[in-house]
Amino acid sequence: MALADLEKEFKKARKAWRADKSDKKLKKAWKAAKVALEKAKEAAEAGVKSPVEGGDSVEDLEEALKSARKAWKANKDDKALKKAFKSAKAALEEAKSKQAENQSSGEEESSEDGEEQKVDIDALKAAVKAARKEFKKDKSNKEAKKALKAAKAALEAAEAKASASGDAEEEGDNDADMAAESTAGKKRSLDEANGSTENGGDDAETSWEALSAKKQKTAPAFTDPNAPPPNPKCFVGNLSWDIDDDATRAFFKDCGELTDIYWLKDRETERFKGCGFITFETVEQAQKAVEKAGEDLMGRPIKINFAKPRPGGDRKTPRKSGGGVSKEPSPRPEGGTTTVFVGNLSFNIDDDQMRDFAKGCGEIYKIRWLSDRESGQFKGCGFIDFDAVESVDNFVKKNGESLMGRNIRIDYATPRN
Repeated sequence: MALADLEKEFKKARKAWRADKSDKKLKKAWKAAKVALEKAKEAAEAGVKSPVEGGDSVEDLEEALKSARKAWKANKDDKALKKAFKSAKAALEEAKSKQAENQSSGEEESSEDGEEQKVDIDALKAAVKAARKEFKKDKSNKEAKKALKAAKAALEAAEAKASASGDAEEEGDNDADMAAESTAGKKRSLDEANGSTENGGDDAETSWEALSAKKQKTAPAFTDPNAPPPNPKCFVGNLSWDIDDDATRAFFKDCGELTDIYWLKDRETERFKGCGFITFETVEQAQKAVEKAGEDLMGRPIKINFAKPRPGGDRKTPRKSGGGVSKEPSPRPEGGTTTVFVGNLSFNIDDDQMRDFAKGCGEIYKIRWLSDRESGQFKGCGFIDFDAVESVDNFVKKNGESLMGRNIRIDYATPRN
């Protein structure tokens, strides 16, 4: 195609797109015309004759392309050689396209516009296949990728024009135009949502929201196969470090009665991890609790979900709350003792709080808190000396009770030899 003809096609495509800028296919057609015009101008500037104007055959242009490629590969830093190679390539593609057009248009001189459109589509399909083949040889070649996109855009524009003139009865056979096939599928789905494609008036104005609603109604609900099944036990996380049993029960009081609270701790440091497990009386109560996920609890959005069932099943007797399993005290030493060991204590414990907890058991003579030798940090445990053996026996009975939100561990101290 001559340069003047390409300019006319470019102006015509630009004018059509400006008339309706919402039409994406008109925009693609304008861009394709622009690319073709730019390539023709580059070929003219490099001194490569058009196959129409200069009369060069496809064979001559192929030889010219081979020579230009060989010269550029010998010195890839030479921009002039690279430009000449691109121009030769563009001229060859234009000549092949023109040759295909001449072969297909020679059957009948006085064909109608619809027949000419069919010839153009066949030629554009061939151009898409040739461009795709060239691009697959070297996917890092940006020019080949650009040429493939331009060929696809031109094909889409031609098919859109054919469809508008009532000549698109076989659009399902178009393998190269994936975008047009997707659009046809959406149109069919919208027609199904409307009930009939032939209905007029308000039925023809059914929006995409109706189709979306239909899909939501008919689509099966997604379920995570790894999600734990509903059960009375829940995992809670993202908790405040100051959380305790009382605050937890108050937060879930509208859900139901809690039968078990267990706070997770680090095995080595025994520090609270900010998470744990809670157990309700029924699954329905646990379901209400799970629905509170994200609500604020002591300044933090709580994370909650059903707990994964244990392989061997949960305990038959509920575990005492407060951050750890309370072991049974060791056997009472013969003759008794006036000293007890206390563990699993809050790091904020002090003498006054411990004495208040021991009221009614007997008088405390001395409290010794254990700390790390190197860091000096409190270990969360210690020893308490009472005034009498009977006082220790009374205090040991409080083993497992909650003190400052934790299960206190109380045991007889082993006498030193």
